[in-house]
Amino acid sequence: MKNIILIHNNFRNISNIAQAVSDVGENLFLSTNFKNGLQFLNFESVEMFLIDSSYSVKDEELSSLKTLNIEPTFISRQDVSLENMSDFGKVINEDKFIENLKSIKNINIEETTLKNAPNIFRDFDTFKLAITQEVRRAKRYRYPFVVVMFQLTDKTHIQQVIDYFSSKIREFDSLWIYDDTKFSMVLPHTGWNGAEILTSRLTTQITQEIGIEIDALKNVILSFKRIERDEDFITRIENSLNNEYYNINKSVAFNVWKEELFSEFLEAKTIRIFNRYKGLLISHDSDIVLNEHHLELHNIRDIQFSIIDKEKASYFYSKTLNKTIRAGVEKIDPKDFSATLSNFEIIDSDFIENKNLKLLIEEDLPIRISGNLAQIVELSLDEITVVTKDISAIKNKSKLKLNFEISVRDTLFKIKAEGKILNIEEGAESYIDIKMTTSSIENIKISEFLSTKQIQFIKELKK
Repeated sequence: MKNIILIHNNFRNISNIAQAVSDVGENLFLSTNFKNGLQFLNFESVEMFLIDSSYSVKDEELSSLKTLNIEPTFISRQDVSLENMSDFGKVINEDKFIENLKSIKNINIEETTLKNAPNIFRDFDTFKLAITQEVRRAKRYRYPFVVVMFQLTDKTHIQQVIDYFSSKIREFDSLWIYDDTKFSMVLPHTGWNGAEILTSRLTTQITQEIGIEIDALKNVILSFKRIERDEDFITRIENSLNNEYYNINKSVAFNVWKEELFSEFLEAKTIRIFNRYKGLLISHDSDIVLNEHHLELHNIRDIQFSIIDKEKASYFYSKTLNKTIRAGVEKIDPKDFSATLSNFEIIDSDFIENKNLKLLIEEDLPIRISGNLAQIVELSLDEITVVTKDISAIKNKSKLKLNFEISVRDTLFKIKAEGKILNIEEGAESYIDIKMTTSSIENIKISEFLSTKQIQFIKELKK
């Protein structure tokens, strides 16, 4: 540690603390003036801001503590109670505080092989203290915070992995080592998805540069939720120490992120759910809530409910994971339009990002493409998919002339447009995706045609 500030009003009281702090910090700034301590804090990067019980903090000074970018630590003694300060910072007994500092000093002396690492510790009690402080900062400043717990299947490589990780993490991240095979990476200002990407990248790089197998290193990602208590997050970490760790790769198993997903919906939330059916993307709002270890959808609209009932699945986006989730339907209740979800999996987000929606054309709808006859399979406002048995006459054309007819409320409209080929799937019958340009009048006609088809489609679902 480089800079440590200690505010006091009696040097005799703080002599033991000052000695212990000097052993772990390069610069110790002592002051009996609270304002001077704050000024130093504004100009230097400070690892600890300590306030001894000999100093009586004034009311106007207390209010300024809430605006600091570092959590202050109040040091108490047996004859002095500082419990009333717990809302403004960490309160710790003098003996316990010195004991924690000694453990840090021992680490710096004994672990010389890790001298190049920016922030590595081995004491679990100190780890819990640091996590508690980080959690409180995350709550105060409302930023995400993640602890990634790692386990190596072979302790032979632990030193190489630690050295490598320590050279890659940011200056405000830290590594905490528990034993010969387990360690944690503490990542402030990082969400679950960012931690997953980082660990996948580091593991891939380790495989290439150190030569260990990618499945030799496993992990568990725990993200702090602002609605949970500090001690509950510490308990989650402790419980994970001896629980199952998972393979690190880009296609992570559900068990790895199940807790993160479920925690997102501890309280009922309104989300957007998605389904594709017969070429149409149907999307409506629904309520989602965690109920007895199951995620449930409630208040599903009629049309969406019909699709979910037919497909036995629905899709939604998780802000916590920053991913699109497919959820199978375990149970469906037609009386209150609800569904119990199961069999979750992460899918390609393109599923719900396609805003250019197509409608499946079930009846024969002929089209002429530069004079050649084909049939329309899918149609949207500016894209069309056709099927034909002969593409030789049109596959190499840079521009296409499109002519087809559509009927809206018994009125027949002729559509003329230009287009260019986006993609061709060749076979006995070849499918051709075409980007087309239409005038505003023609676009309105196509829009009315699609709307009419969608109404028929909804009526079919409601039968």
